[in-house]
Amino acid sequence: MKEQFDSKTSYCRSLGHHVPFRYCRTVNNGLPCRKIRDCWYEKIDIDGFIAQFYTESEHKQIFAPPAEKISSLIDLIRKARDNK
Repeated sequence: MKEQFDSKTSYCRSLGHHVPFRYCRTVNNGLPCRKIRDCWYEKIDIDGFIAQFYTESEHKQIFAPPAEKISSLIDLIRKARDNK
């Protein structure tokens, strides 16, 4: 059950405060944050969790390097324009 650790909290280095595991598990369009290992390795077997609940394809998506900032901005502008 993916939700088993949802109420646990850990410090998020990206946001600068504590967040529940549920946030880390779903923040990336329903997939975990790519930095989930950094924040959770001391509290749970995060590699085991990822292996148990996510496919190899999802695993690649989770840990893919971030897009360049300009590409992200262009994508956000396109999405905003399309939602008008």
